[in-house]
Amino acid sequence: MAYTFQNLSSGKTLIIDDEPWLKLLALAGENGWEEEGTRYDFAFQVDEEWDFMYGYEYNLWLLLQTAREMFEWEGGYIEKKNQIVYESDAYFMAQALEKARPDEDRPLLDFLRSGSFRILAD
Repeated sequence: MAYTFQNLSSGKTLIIDDEPWLKLLALAGENGWEEEGTRYDFAFQVDEEWDFMYGYEYNLWLLLQTAREMFEWEGGYIEKKNQIVYESDAYFMAQALEKARPDEDRPLLDFLRSGSFRILAD
């Protein structure tokens, strides 16, 4: 499995395997990155879940389930739930990773510096 990230302004995507992403999160934390936490994008999730082929009651149930998930959201970076990583958070993560490994991960660092992004659901 892999993580797919999508820049919110450009739409560009970046794919990273699970294990390297988890290691990069840990490495960034070890080098000064302080997580801001991700934002659950309620409107995006509703658009993803809503299905006009089903009745009103079913869609209402989906809406309530999505709201419950939003209220329980803890701001994680590991889940693949279409959550948003803020621009400042991505920038500071890039700084921490560049400090740790200045000559590696250039595509990732460029992507992180390009602004807010979404961690796409599977």
